[in-house]
Amino acid sequence: MKLIDKYSINCNLAQADSYVFTDGDGAALRANFKLLVDFGADCEWIENLPAVNAAYALKMNGEYMFDALKFVSGLPRNFEIYEKTRAIEINCDSNTVITDKAIIKAKNIVVATHYPIINTHGGYIFKLRQSQSYLAASNTRFVDDMYLDERRDGLTLRPYDGGTVIGGGDHRTGRCAVIDKFGNLKEHAEKLFGISDFTHGWCAEDIMTADGMPMAGRYWKNSRRIYVITGFNKWGMTNSLVCAALIRDMILGRENEYISLFAPDRRISGAFADYLKNSFVTAKDLVKSYFGISFKTYKKIHADSGKVVWYRGKKRAVFKDANGKLYVIGSKCPHLHGELQWNSDSKCWECPCHGSRFDYYGNVVSEPATKACKCVCICADSED
Repeated sequence: MKLIDKYSINCNLAQADSYVFTDGDGAALRANFKLLVDFGADCEWIENLPAVNAAYALKMNGEYMFDALKFVSGLPRNFEIYEKTRAIEINCDSNTVITDKAIIKAKNIVVATHYPIINTHGGYIFKLRQSQSYLAASNTRFVDDMYLDERRDGLTLRPYDGGTVIGGGDHRTGRCAVIDKFGNLKEHAEKLFGISDFTHGWCAEDIMTADGMPMAGRYWKNSRRIYVITGFNKWGMTNSLVCAALIRDMILGRENEYISLFAPDRRISGAFADYLKNSFVTAKDLVKSYFGISFKTYKKIHADSGKVVWYRGKKRAVFKDANGKLYVIGSKCPHLHGELQWNSDSKCWECPCHGSRFDYYGNVVSEPATKACKCVCICADSED
């Protein structure tokens, strides 16, 4: 609010109530409500929320919505931004960033690359997992407040200038068994609100931590000039600002009461099971990548779909477009060599190990991979 007022930023700031709802027994939600009351938060307990046909809801009064892109665009910029330049590697000894266009020497480096890209320090491949969800936009405004299902894979709704966004279908990136997630969202919207005029659909990928708190601070315990920001747990608008201020204070040598709270090397109570599960999932997919045998060929792939198949004597990730053209790339993620999975909703290849994503040409869509998959060929539906 202070920044918006100070710089007169037009970012569609609007006040609205926020609801977290459930169709369950409401026990966990009620516990959160009691905790918020103890903190003095302006909240209410609601039974029977007809807007989303929910049994119970926790209502936060007087929240705010804004357009994050308009907000960032309205901030003063007294620094340089270089676009279309990918950081490929970071030399931790010399504080050097190696990009696809230049080598950059820096006094301080902040790794804010969504998922951290340095694998040799910090153990982030064990601490983090990537979560993917799906959203659709309608030109009809069928809610005026914000709604969030308590369930991890439940619905979220919020209005925007001229319409409404509905989201849901959360799953671990690379776990693509359920298809037509956009269709499921539209089905929910039509059932609840009688709305079917959707104009856009897209997916979002979020970094999740074991305790639901972001990680911001020194990249590893003894690092001096390399910092990290990650793990917003789907609350990026709030957490990004808090974490940015924390990193600023650390670089400038200022006191900040949240340093230990957000520290990436903090001890997380009860997190061992999550770390173990994360490691098991990764190990299982790596074993599959190296020892799994595919008995399918590209002939078994339907139009506008992808699959890891046997192609010219090797396992390949093959996408077949609507006209039968094949886009053949290496089947392993360049990050740590997990076997790719095709997501029919986002039309991307995804790694189930750490959540890297690639388009069907093999180009990186999201990290931690910093290099593209090898493009083997683009050809007609024939091995000749």
